Amino acid sequence: MNNISFKLVTPERTVLDQELVSLTCPTTLGQITILPGHASLVATLIPGELHARTGKDDFYIFVSGGFVQVNPNSEVIVLADSAEHHHEIDLKRAEEARARAQKALTEQKLSDEEYAKVAAALERSTGRLNIKRKHSHRKNPLAGEAVFKE
Repeated sequence: MNNISFKLVTPERTVLDQELVSLTCPTTLGQITILPGHASLVATLIPGELHARTGKDDFYIFVSGGFVQVNPNSEVIVLADSAEHHHEIDLKRAEEARARAQKALTEQKLSDEEYAKVAAALERSTGRLNIKRKHSHRKNPLAGEAVFKE
């Protein structure tokens, strides 16, 4: 069976480098699932959950935006602005960020640009919270257990 050669990178690190059986990611055109042999594609990612399946393991990752590129040889590259595995998300920090954004939105003196920035921050923090809560029952990797291949 063919697999997808997948790499998810951010400016800070390689988040995941695995052979996958499927990848589901949020794009501006809606959620898409990529399988081996998928047609070539470049799409813009929106904040949300990226679900990578290896056949044995499932990875649930928050991406804040970026791009996904599917090449003809079942190679998929995601360039994300930022990305966190569900177990890396700090619930308290995400709740504080959401509260700050909600408070800022209630202020009457925001310019259009400031409003757009605060609304984007609210969307990111809400997305992070949703993923953390949705997958809070899943086990975290054990110490020394690889989260990604180097």
